[in-house]
Amino acid sequence: MVWQLHGELWVIGLAVALSACAPRGTGRWTPTARDRVVCLGDSITDGCTYPQIVMQALRDAGRPAPPFICAGVASDTAPQIAARVERSALALKPTCVTFLAGTNDALRGVSPADYERAIREAAAKVKARGARMILITPCVINAGKGADAAARAKADVTVIPRYVAIIRKVAAEEGYMVAENNALMQAARRDGKELTTEDGIHPNYLGQSLIARALLDAMGHADVQLPREFRPALFPGVVREWKLRLAPLDAQKKPQRLTEATARQLKPDDSWKTYALPDPVPPSKPSAEDWWEQERRNGFGLRVHGLVGEGLVQAVAVLDCPEPKKAFINTGIGISTVWLNGAKLHDQGSAWTGFHAGKERLPASLARGRNQLAVEIDGPQFFLSVTGKLVWEDDIRFE
Repeated sequence: MVWQLHGELWVIGLAVALSACAPRGTGRWTPTARDRVVCLGDSITDGCTYPQIVMQALRDAGRPAPPFICAGVASDTAPQIAARVERSALALKPTCVTFLAGTNDALRGVSPADYERAIREAAAKVKARGARMILITPCVINAGKGADAAARAKADVTVIPRYVAIIRKVAAEEGYMVAENNALMQAARRDGKELTTEDGIHPNYLGQSLIARALLDAMGHADVQLPREFRPALFPGVVREWKLRLAPLDAQKKPQRLTEATARQLKPDDSWKTYALPDPVPPSKPSAEDWWEQERRNGFGLRVHGLVGEGLVQAVAVLDCPEPKKAFINTGIGISTVWLNGAKLHDQGSAWTGFHAGKERLPASLARGRNQLAVEIDGPQFFLSVTGKLVWEDDIRFE
C-alpha cells in the first residue's frame, strides 16, 4: 500500500518533531537480547500487533530484540489489569513491563482517581520484582464512528487527557519511562490520518504502528525505522494438523463434553474433517496490515465453523516424540478444554483471558512415542502450539 513508504517517512518526521517537547519519565533504558518484555493491556494489546512490529523493527535494524510477550485481555480496564499483574506478567519473569490502558476506562466511567490508583498498584508490583516499566499513553477514540458518538467524544476530549496527565505524573515521580503514543496519535489525527478501524476504538495498522513507534522512542531507538512491510509468520510450535468434528449430542440434544473416559477413547475416523494450518491465503490476498491476515499467518485456525459447522467442536492431534520431554501447551482463543493422553490439563470454564496466542501456557509431560492431544473448541477460531519453553517469543520469525 502507498502509505507504507510515505507513511513511514511521515511517522519518523512526526516522532522527531515531538521528541523535544513531549513530557517523559526520568528513566532511560535500551533493551538487550537478554531482556524480556511483557506487554499488559486490553484488546488493543490482545491482538498482538504492536509487540510484533517492535520486534521486527529492531531485527530489521540489526538491533538486539528481546521477546515482546503479549499479555493483553480484551475488555480490561486499568484496575482489572492491575489485579492480574502477577499472573499475566510477573509469572513470566520480565525485565520490563509495558502498560497500555484507558480506552475501556474512559468509556466505562473509571474515574481519574481510580485510574491513577490502578497504575500505581501495577507499577508497585512490577518495581517490587526489580523490573522496569514503560507507561504507554492511551489511544485516541474516533467519536465519528459507531454508536454513542457524544459519549465517545467526551471520553476522548475530557477523560483521556486526564489519564495522559496521570501517566506523565506517575512516571516523573517514580522514574518510569513514558511512551508518548497519545501525542503521536493526536498529531496524526490533526494531519488527517485515519487511525481506527470501523468501530472507532481499535487502532488500525497505522494506529498500531504509532504505539510501536512510541515504544521504540521510549527505549532509545528513535532512529529505528518501522517496517516498510509487516511480515508476521507462523508462531513457534503451532500444531499444524488436526481432525475435527462437532461434539455428539446427548438425549436432550446438547453437545456432550469430554470426560477422561471419552477423551481416551477418541479415535478419529473418515467422518472427521482434516484441518491443516496455516489456513490458505484468502482469494483477496490481503497484506498483513489486515489483522485477520496477521492472525492467519501467526497460525490461528479461522475456519472452524466453515469446516464442521457451528457448535462445540472436538479436535484431535497426534504428537510424536522420540524421547520423553517437558513442554508447554500454549492456547489462544477458542480452546475451552485441553486433554493430553486422556488426562485433563486445562478447563477454561467461564474465565475470559483474552484472544492472543499463549494466554495460557500449560506445563505438560510428553511421553516417548505417540501422544494424543484432544481439545474442545468453543467458537469459530482457535490457536494451539506446543513449545519446549515457557517464553517462545524470542523464536518468532519474520519472513
